[in-house]
Amino acid sequence: MSVFADYAPWYDLLYRDKDYAAEVDFVEGRLRDHGVASGKLLDLGCGTGVHAIEFARRGWDVAGIDLSADMIAKAKTRAVEAGLEIPFRQGDACEAGAERDYDAVVSLFHVASYQTDRNRLEALFHTAHAALKPGGVFFFDYWYGGAVLAQGVETRVKVIEQKPLRLTRIAQSEHDETKATVLVSYTLFCEDTNRSTIRRVDETHHMRYWFPFEVEASLRSSGLEPAGTHAWLSDAAPNSTVWAAYSIARKSF
Repeated sequence: MSVFADYAPWYDLLYRDKDYAAEVDFVEGRLRDHGVASGKLLDLGCGTGVHAIEFARRGWDVAGIDLSADMIAKAKTRAVEAGLEIPFRQGDACEAGAERDYDAVVSLFHVASYQTDRNRLEALFHTAHAALKPGGVFFFDYWYGGAVLAQGVETRVKVIEQKPLRLTRIAQSEHDETKATVLVSYTLFCEDTNRSTIRRVDETHHMRYWFPFEVEASLRSSGLEPAGTHAWLSDAAPNSTVWAAYSIARKSF
């Protein structure tokens, strides 16, 4: 079973409190800082398309790729409902497709941390390189190793209610420090209080945390020039209090 196969129907409910618009505002600002203010944008690992649609609403010519067919189906429906034409396709972000001559490529919400070894990470970077035009900018985020090691992993419970639905997610994590990976086992209890039904969904997500020196070496190996690494949603350096970091790179002219 692929990651998100059963998780996909509940994904948007779980992350309804995520401020996608503010995140896109931030990313767009960083792209502008690096000389790309508009044009064609490719979203690698686009999920259900919320980031992509926010970019499209700001005037970007957007396309999206995701491994999950269910996620892509939801992204297509969401785009139609928003009155937007966005070419979403199912595919592996680590396999370059026909996408070319993009001004910007983004890969958000820790897609890079779903690549659990350097070969896969560099394959993701090669896809971005192939899609970018010379001078194009790549923006992506990932779990920052310094914060993971400082804070450690723990069991987390999240409850979301949107009547008649109630969703309880339990996340239990196993940390393998020798491989710099975290195995996150999700158990979801999906309740419909009107029908008095409950469904259990179990999925395991294998994640890799990265350090900036690893990321920068892999970017260079993929033909991209690193242009900065920071803590998520800030201009500060990555630090032990924030799990997410982002990096920016440019394809040479």
